[in-house]
Amino acid sequence: MSKRKTEWWQQTTPARFPHTYLAIARERGADVAAILRRAQLAEDFTTDARNELTFPQMKLLVDAVVEAVGDDAIGMEVGLRLPPTAFGNLGYALLCSETIADVVQLCERYWHLLGRGLAAKVQLGGPVCVVELTLLMPFPEPLYHLVYESAVASFYRGLQLLTDTRPDELEIWFSAPRPDYAAKLDAGLGRVRYNMPATQFRFSAELLQRKLPMHNPIGLKFALQQCEREEALLGEAGLWIREKVQREIVYGKDGYPTLENISSQLHMTPRTLRRRLEEEGTNYKFLLEEAKRRDAVQLLDEGGLEIQQIATLLGYQDPANFTRAFRQWTGQTPSQYRMMRDAS
Repeated sequence: MSKRKTEWWQQTTPARFPHTYLAIARERGADVAAILRRAQLAEDFTTDARNELTFPQMKLLVDAVVEAVGDDAIGMEVGLRLPPTAFGNLGYALLCSETIADVVQLCERYWHLLGRGLAAKVQLGGPVCVVELTLLMPFPEPLYHLVYESAVASFYRGLQLLTDTRPDELEIWFSAPRPDYAAKLDAGLGRVRYNMPATQFRFSAELLQRKLPMHNPIGLKFALQQCEREEALLGEAGLWIREKVQREIVYGKDGYPTLENISSQLHMTPRTLRRRLEEEGTNYKFLLEEAKRRDAVQLLDEGGLEIQQIATLLGYQDPANFTRAFRQWTGQTPSQYRMMRDAS
């Protein structure tokens, strides 16, 4: 397995995604040959299941598919067609896991082996378990929302296959506005909310210990060995700098670490760290705001602290500044968000 190149646009998307988009287009009566021509792909592209595309190539293909069949919940349809078995060794490990807790923790631990542009972060410890999905690259539309919708749908289908979790036991958040085809997303994914602070799966922490009927200790051990082998081949270079920085942006007794603190932890100069982040289409200020938004939502969910206390914990001397920042992140004030959560 080759190491990832630095620039985001040089990364590739696994072959299962373009092939699934083309399969849906064919089923809907589209001219696949015309789609391939518009996407500047060879006519025999569909004959090799190993074909991978760079993200610019994938953008051309998705544009051609959407023009041919419409952007009508197609991202969700792609995701619903991708069971855990579509995700290689990690997918096999999920199938063999003992509990839902094992599933979400394995997703977080090994997502970088297949995520390629999408990170999964698990928040445990409260009454609600949260799996947050974050794009690592500045995807243009329509890739931006299609990636989110397909990932959410795939995760949703995986939980349905692994256990008897009911649709009403899961809540799905999209940070994007409600689309024209929202009725199809609602019908396919159950409880869905739009214009939320982040794109997340949320469910009661009580479900974490639910046993999975396909648990296989021997198969799980083998799959994890293969995941570790993949990780060793990929090496530390397989992680995005963005991911490494996100791991370091954790609130401590002295507040959040500075870019200089993090560059020292990563054994590089601040200038090099800035350049590497720019190559991945982001910067320290954006990642810091992302971390504050994440921590603010989690603290508001837990409900044990007053809003003023949360503002102080996150480094805001004036609670009004925290309210202003939270509204910019989510479109709501902290108190409006808390009331919405209490009412759900």
